[in-house]
Amino acid sequence: MAGEDFLVNPLGWAVLVLLGTSFVLVYRVLAGPTLPDRIVGLNTITTKVVVVIALLAGLLKEYFLLDLAIVLLMVNAVGGLILAKHFERRGLHD
Repeated sequence: MAGEDFLVNPLGWAVLVLLGTSFVLVYRVLAGPTLPDRIVGLNTITTKVVVVIALLAGLLKEYFLLDLAIVLLMVNAVGGLILAKHFERRGLHD
């Protein structure tokens, strides 16, 4: 797929929208009033990046990228659970 055809496909626009909203979430990660807000923001960005990788795999017909997306999603989920358990033990849930 050539670069000029990227924005003709609706999936190309979806990739741009997801990346744009991920950049908006960077504010939440950097400024978020509490640490849990920052963690949720980072988790959301990672989830959006996984969707972008999956969309690019379909657009570019490079299906090995789906393996990368699955691994990143698993790391994201496990990391979120580990951090949630850590804050539950410390009592920082407010």
